[in-house]
Amino acid sequence: MKRHNRAALAVAALALVIPVSGCASLLSPHQTAEYHYNGGDGASGTVGDVEVRGLMLIMDEKGEGPAQLFFTLLNKGDSTADVTIEASGTTVDESVKAGETFVQDPKSPETTSKDVVTVDKLDAQPGDLVDITVTVGGEEKTIRTQVLSDSLPYYEEYVPTESPSSVPSDDATSSEGAASSDEATSSDEGTATEGATANG
Repeated sequence: MKRHNRAALAVAALALVIPVSGCASLLSPHQTAEYHYNGGDGASGTVGDVEVRGLMLIMDEKGEGPAQLFFTLLNKGDSTADVTIEASGTTVDESVKAGETFVQDPKSPETTSKDVVTVDKLDAQPGDLVDITVTVGGEEKTIRTQVLSDSLPYYEEYVPTESPSSVPSDDATSSEGAASSDEATSSDEGTATEGATANG
């Protein structure tokens, strides 16, 4: 009887340990820190011989500013595919060789391009669905794509920053004004001196 009791206790203890260790692994800070954008989070579709995966936009949680565009293109055809992606006025053209894959995710080690694709004029809010047009050769398809935000911690680094404003700052304007004033003063003084010399 004692042996049976010990076996039962051992099984019960093991049943408690497994879920706890599983949760600890899932919530591990190490795993969270190494999280990379997963293309499976986005929309997908097929246009001609090209499969489009992980098509998505990420913007600020407040819905302000630009959004960053992500996508993966897989060319299943026998020849190079010229792909055009249009999202709210922003157009991206990529050429994908037969059998190859193009990844647009600058922070991923698997990315093909290190350039960030920014959609400046996105008329949408986080959680909305937007239409993105994908064209391959003469074939065109519209794919409805979700707009995500940095409300999820692992998307914070994917929110693009706004481009520097081309409008001069107040300080710069003041400096320019002061310089213009100095030039005008110098010009007036020069004119007065010339007049005095002529009269003398």
